[in-house]
Amino acid sequence: MAVRKEQSNDAPEISRTKREWIESAAYLKAERFEVAGALFDVKDNQAVAESEVKRRIAKYKGGV
Repeated sequence: MAVRKEQSNDAPEISRTKREWIESAAYLKAERFEVAGALFDVKDNQAVAESEVKRRIAKYKGGV
C-alpha cells in the first residue's frame, strides 16, 4: 500500500521578475498574455512573489 507523503508548507515562496513570470506562464497554468495583463503595473525588474502573481491572475481572469 502506498503512503502519501505530505508536502511541507515551510518551503520558501518563489519570487521572480515580471519577465520571468511571463516566460514561465505554463507553470502557473496560464497563458503568457494573462500573466502580462495581470502584471501590467509591475516594473520589469521588480520581484513579485508567486502568491501575488496567482492572486492577480485570478483577478485578471474575472475571479475574486
